[in-house]
Amino acid sequence: MPDTMTSPTDAPAGAFLNDTAMRLGVQVLSGKPLSRDQARELTTLEGDALYDLMFWANKIRIANVGVNARFCSIVTGKVGGCSEDCSYCSQSKHYDTHVKPSRMRVEEMQQAADEALASGASSFGIVNSGRGPTDKELDWMEPFFRKAAEEGEIRPCATLGELRPDQARRLKDMGVERINHNLETSRRHFGNVVSTHSYDDRVNTIRAAKEAGLSICSGGIFGLGEDWEDRLDMAFALRDLGADVVPINFLNAIQGTPLHGKREALEPMEALKIIAVYRFILPDRELKIAGGRETILRDLQSWMFFAGGSSFLIGNYLTTFGRTPKQDHQMLKDLGMKIHLFNEREVEAEPEVAPGAGAGALGIGAEANSLMVRKRGSVLALPVVDA
Repeated sequence: MPDTMTSPTDAPAGAFLNDTAMRLGVQVLSGKPLSRDQARELTTLEGDALYDLMFWANKIRIANVGVNARFCSIVTGKVGGCSEDCSYCSQSKHYDTHVKPSRMRVEEMQQAADEALASGASSFGIVNSGRGPTDKELDWMEPFFRKAAEEGEIRPCATLGELRPDQARRLKDMGVERINHNLETSRRHFGNVVSTHSYDDRVNTIRAAKEAGLSICSGGIFGLGEDWEDRLDMAFALRDLGADVVPINFLNAIQGTPLHGKREALEPMEALKIIAVYRFILPDRELKIAGGRETILRDLQSWMFFAGGSSFLIGNYLTTFGRTPKQDHQMLKDLGMKIHLFNEREVEAEPEVAPGAGAGALGIGAEANSLMVRKRGSVLALPVVDA
């Protein structure tokens, strides 16, 4: 009797690929957006099928945004004392956390921007606590933004909370190119996370910024107790709003906030699945892997690119430290990836010269005064608050 078994070498090329991931991956690569029902299909993939999901997400990333990575860096211009009650945020005045109110000087902003540029960042953002900026606060930041815009070496960005249309226009006029204002989660789940302002307040700010001609950076936090329907809601809302950059943050609940000890941390593979599904839905957007990547992805941090991520924060986050620039440069070098700069140049990752006492490390010698260095006894990112 002849042997009718098919050997792996005789099988069709797609025989060992998950059909759902392959079918929808090919569809996206052909330029046809996913429907909500098709995106929902992707969320059902589990186990070995996740590797196929990431395989196609990576193909979509390379085809639409390129193979190399972008960095951005942020500093907290104004810290703490926020009137809002976002349950994940240690800067809210409603919660007893390690954060103490503080504010940077313009000279410190410039120093931090110079350090971010030296680390390879293409964008640099000033992040302020509070519901929205006062006109006086815009006066305070304007010299920095104008100087950064005039020098033209790094993209000036701002995360300032709610903006009036006139404030958005003023920021555009002073040289700001991109506004970050996250949706954070779905409309349905938003009220479970924040009560002092609404989901529509956030949408209105995004629309005001877009109408002023500003690039939009908007995403959210995962691990807030949302389900996959919430995650899909936010992805499709961001697609409809025309977000250019979509930050993907993973909850790293800080002691003193309501979510500390109340939410189970995401598993690394679940976090990678979120990135991959978002890449399918938002094929040509910059997916920025931001807060919580060390804590949640752990040894799988480099997999964020295979899952479809295309950029990440280098240095500190808002009130927690990140890895050193040297570590992130080494990761890119090991992957054979280059750094995509603000002026569209691509350069090699250079772990040998990248700051080794950057965020999360203790400064020694000349680096002891760096704004990207953990000060002795500090528990907070910039500006530093001593324990």
